[in-house]
Amino acid sequence: RSYFRMETIKQKVQKLRQEADHNADRADAAEGRVKEQEQAMNAQEAEMEQLKRQIQLLEGDLDKAEGQTDLRRTADERASSAESQVAQLETRVRMLEQELDRVEGDLGEQVKSLQEELRRVEQECEEAKRRGDRLDKDNETLERNLQAALEDNIATKQQLDETLRELNEM
Repeated sequence: RSYFRMETIKQKVQKLRQEADHNADRADAAEGRVKEQEQAMNAQEAEMEQLKRQIQLLEGDLDKAEGQTDLRRTADERASSAESQVAQLETRVRMLEQELDRVEGDLGEQVKSLQEELRRVEQECEEAKRRGDRLDKDNETLERNLQAALEDNIATKQQLDETLRELNEM
């Protein structure tokens, strides 16, 4: 009977350890998702900076084109092209800024959610570890009690055998 209790306790300890491992894997996956979102945000910020630099260069070209009167027609064409490109790039920058704001908001919410999930999983892991430790201690106590009971049983059997022998000799 105590053997089955010990087996049940061992199975519970194993289950708790598996739960702790599973929760640790979930926490690792959540951290991976946070890193992916951060990388995507960094890539969009880099693209936005590149587009801003292009706008600055094109605005510089536009300024030069407007200042050159002897190449007015060429300058007008370049200016028109640069204005068009600047307008397109400014539109693209606005779109990227809006997208970045949205992504930052989403990422912030995801990070908060993932952090809360990570804290919850870590707490579950800690609780599972504490339960496992308690079960290990209970198991050790039961094993000591079983050993003591076995030793008492052997001593009692020896006393009974001795008493039977004495009774038979009478």
